[in-house]
Amino acid sequence: MRRKTLAAAAVLGVAAALLANVAIADSARKQQRILIDFHSLAKRFVLTPLSSGPLRRDSGPYTSCCWTRRFYTRDGESVEVDNPTVFMTGKRGKITWHERISYVDINHDYTVSTAVWTIVHGTGAYAHLEGHGREAAVDRTVQNEEVAAEAEGLIDLKGGRR
Repeated sequence: MRRKTLAAAAVLGVAAALLANVAIADSARKQQRILIDFHSLAKRFVLTPLSSGPLRRDSGPYTSCCWTRRFYTRDGESVEVDNPTVFMTGKRGKITWHERISYVDINHDYTVSTAVWTIVHGTGAYAHLEGHGREAAVDRTVQNEEVAAEAEGLIDLKGGRR
């Protein structure tokens, strides 16, 4: 009897280990790397998948609101920190995300910024997504235009939906 109990425990242990490996592989597979290019003059974005997953290439207009514009001095340098909400409307749905952007003035003509972003809402193909990432941009201060802005990050499906 004891031998049967040990054999059953061993089988259950192997099964649990296999299921754990499948769960880990499944969660890693669900994450998808994405790239978003922002074109500020046209107020348009282009989303490009960098790995396989549920998202396909998309593009459309974007807007932002609710800028906070706080100023700090870090190590003697002035830094502007903003927390806007960004709304992207593509052909496949809408994405809403929050950013925390830090701007540093280069030479009174340009600023460099880095940001972290988090998806807070989506519709259509983006309805069940969550994600986060980083963004970098260069702005021309004199003409108040973005020279280049690009965001990269990871998205996955909320609650393991496929």
